[in-house]
Amino acid sequence: MAKSLSSPVANKSSMTTEEVIAMFPSRKEEKESSKCLVYALVVFVAILFIWLVFASIVLRVGDPQIQLKSARLMHNTYNNHSVSSNSSFKVTLLARVSLTNPNLFCRFYYGNTRVSVLYGASSVGAWELEGARLEGRETKEIDFVVHMSFSTKLVVVKRNLTNDTTHSDSAGMLKLRSYAKLSGTVHVLNMVNKKKTIEVACILNLNLTSYSTQHFQC
Repeated sequence: MAKSLSSPVANKSSMTTEEVIAMFPSRKEEKESSKCLVYALVVFVAILFIWLVFASIVLRVGDPQIQLKSARLMHNTYNNHSVSSNSSFKVTLLARVSLTNPNLFCRFYYGNTRVSVLYGASSVGAWELEGARLEGRETKEIDFVVHMSFSTKLVVVKRNLTNDTTHSDSAGMLKLRSYAKLSGTVHVLNMVNKKKTIEVACILNLNLTSYSTQHFQC
């Protein structure tokens, strides 16, 4: 028995015009889809640009700075006539340092550090700097006192070995060096932590006759 098959043409002919049009996407829908793609691309580029600007300004971390601002003698037990003896003399130095965090959106946490004062290769005094925190763009000035002790024999031997007038312009002049190494962490918006280590070395010329510092340079 012959099967009756419906022809595709017959099926299409039985559809209404609206149904045939609905089978194909309209140009309006194609335009809206293209616009959505363009808008998504523009938003992505804008977000990428904002992130690059944010990273270049906010996430760029500068090194904290430490500087010796001033130094002077408070008192001493130095005697010009005792330089060639085997005794020792003591000098008290009052100095001021400044710590600066140049970053705007960052906090700098630093640990304890030791500031050493050297005469030649020998340590003659030291001072302990306690750890603390620096806010963004904050500068903190710290006064400290260093009690230094010199062996007059060391001073005489050092002068004779170097034969350098920069160590002693006169019987009461000493050329000292100070050194400090400060380690800490910069916290960027509590998201990124970067370790930082800064070092400072300074030269101080102490005039033990006039109780003053003739020159200091870092």
